[in-house]
Amino acid sequence: MDEVLVKCERLDDFGRGIGYVQGKIIFVPNLFPLEEALVKVTLNKKKYMVGEVKRLVQKSSLRIVPECDLENCGCALKSLCYEKTLAYKIDKVKNIFKRYSFLNLDNLEIISSDKVYGYRNKITLKVREGKLGFFKNGTNELLEIEKCMLASDKINEIIKILRKCDLSDVREIVLKDFGEVMIIIDGKMDISLLKTLTSSIYMNNKLVYGSEMITASLGNFKFYVSKDSFFQVNLDVAFKLYSKVLDYLGHDLDKKVLDLYCGTGTISIFLSKYFKEVIGYEINSEAIFCANLNKKLNGANNVRFICADASDFDSTLDAQKIVVDPPRSGLRAEGIDKILKINPETLVYVSCDPMTLARDLNILKEKYFVSSVTLFDMFPWTYHVESVCLLVRKS
Repeated sequence: MDEVLVKCERLDDFGRGIGYVQGKIIFVPNLFPLEEALVKVTLNKKKYMVGEVKRLVQKSSLRIVPECDLENCGCALKSLCYEKTLAYKIDKVKNIFKRYSFLNLDNLEIISSDKVYGYRNKITLKVREGKLGFFKNGTNELLEIEKCMLASDKINEIIKILRKCDLSDVREIVLKDFGEVMIIIDGKMDISLLKTLTSSIYMNNKLVYGSEMITASLGNFKFYVSKDSFFQVNLDVAFKLYSKVLDYLGHDLDKKVLDLYCGTGTISIFLSKYFKEVIGYEINSEAIFCANLNKKLNGANNVRFICADASDFDSTLDAQKIVVDPPRSGLRAEGIDKILKINPETLVYVSCDPMTLARDLNILKEKYFVSSVTLFDMFPWTYHVESVCLLVRKS
């Protein structure tokens, strides 16, 4: 069974088309609902198959010609009109919540990105045999690139320079652009052509040019970005997301806020003007170091950062409001138990994975109403979506 005719019935949670062949499910990237295609079977397991489109037989009116011509890259939805990608993400979250937390979300809103291209301020490039690019989905096969349509103009300018360099001893290059640029190189290379375009260059974890950190602006705030620290890749949507967190928490100068998984302190500092005190917990010591620098940089004297596991926060802090922004794996069971025990009046959950969010909400709804959920399109053309969820304590 090398090639089969597949009609797409719907998209899965990873943006792949779903069809059926002889009663067996088949997942096909870049195949959209109601489309039919001649598909090459690339993987044939007992319960499912995976294929790739060889020729479209029936094309959707919602299909567009993408600005990126790479095949099997991370932009699973790039051939679908942008408005439909937003509708897909809304339906995806609704279905996940209904299936795993038994919640029906009516009138779910998604906040779009003002930029759908050129929005990324960070990319990670793989290098193999001196060639630069991304790995093909699910493989270690390199897709060589000349330009990334999602990355900033300055990042693409650096890519053009890198393609002229000898990269034979390089394995990976990370580019960060916040107006100031940082390049992180895993391997060895001549950096003379890069110096005029950058503020900081690391090679094999050692600073070889410029400053240790660069700065990023978010609204009226500035933040230091270090070699290993996390920062949102889409600043436009990040500002909208943080503003929604503030909106959900409300403004109350008499109350404390606990910020769990605070990272480098972006949310804590963003909230600092509107509350009596903000206390951030983060287990990564380098992130806490940067958070304290960011506190000084922004004059946020009512913010305190604690280097500890976010699940081990001090339950005697008397915080009436809590915001959590955990990694993709979601909250730990110990953390949920402690939140339920101290029972704050308001809990705002920021999530990058609707599956783990739904799992955690299924437990938290024991003591909380899920009052509102807003989605954010932080990563246009991909299947990823960010969620901000307001939970209000039951009386």
